[in-house]
Amino acid sequence: MLLALFFWAVVPMMLVHFTQWMDPWTANGTRYFFAASFWLPFVVRALRCMTPAARRTAWRAAVIPAAAHGTAQVFFGIAPYFNNATLLNFGCRLSIPFATIFGFWLLKSERALARSPLFWAGLLCALGGFLLMFAQGLGESRASLLGMLMLLGFSVTWGLYVVFVRRNLTAYPAHLAYGMVSVLTGIPLVGLMFAFGQWAELGHLTLPQWGWLVLSSLLGLTLGHVLYYRAIRVMGPIASEGFMLLIPFQTAVLAHFLMGDQLTPTQWLAGAVLILGCVLLLRARFQQDRRTTVPAAN
Repeated sequence: MLLALFFWAVVPMMLVHFTQWMDPWTANGTRYFFAASFWLPFVVRALRCMTPAARRTAWRAAVIPAAAHGTAQVFFGIAPYFNNATLLNFGCRLSIPFATIFGFWLLKSERALARSPLFWAGLLCALGGFLLMFAQGLGESRASLLGMLMLLGFSVTWGLYVVFVRRNLTAYPAHLAYGMVSVLTGIPLVGLMFAFGQWAELGHLTLPQWGWLVLSSLLGLTLGHVLYYRAIRVMGPIASEGFMLLIPFQTAVLAHFLMGDQLTPTQWLAGAVLILGCVLLLRARFQQDRRTTVPAAN
């Protein structure tokens, strides 16, 4: 989970940089082309060991998560063109309420968390630290209506996506699950690139620009999602989304140590509250798992 967060803390800065020389449709399509191309050989190899019926079942299981993810990715790809990095980091993490609602609605295994005081204490701590992290920065950021709508659309569809990953794809290894989703997501996104994007501009990119584009795909899509799938399987979608609130603090800490940016005492306090909230969420999740497995074992 922490390694996935590390990758996703870096990628938003890359996406904001891409807005200077690439439209959202081309950025989305190109990045997902690389992600799907990377995982396609693994998918083919894994599915080859299955019966035809099992292969059809696997693809059917991946369709709904891929549809939710593809929609979320369209919103996420457009959002950097209407929001600065601060608003982007803040708005994208508003998916936690929707993941919680969809998780309680669609997953019986998650509903027990609603009766856990420890879970609610952890969620409130995480949200409180998250809001405290942005207490100053948001006041200096300008928000457009279209930009906020893009972030809201992303938050809703991403919350639905992570719940469907847990519901539909838990039976499959993480690399196969995300490999199938990346292929099913990549095909329409590449199609949208050719339909609406200025894809001919790819021919004018410099070698370093291609390098950043490929790196963002490898970190944010190829590796980040596979690690997150594993976290969803172990921790559940709601607790995993709670950990996503750590991304802004992680970005700030990286900037502090690597670029010399200074964190205010308020930001350090917000980070401590965030970490406490995530620890409580994780404890509530595994506490609930023990309660459900011990009676079954007896």
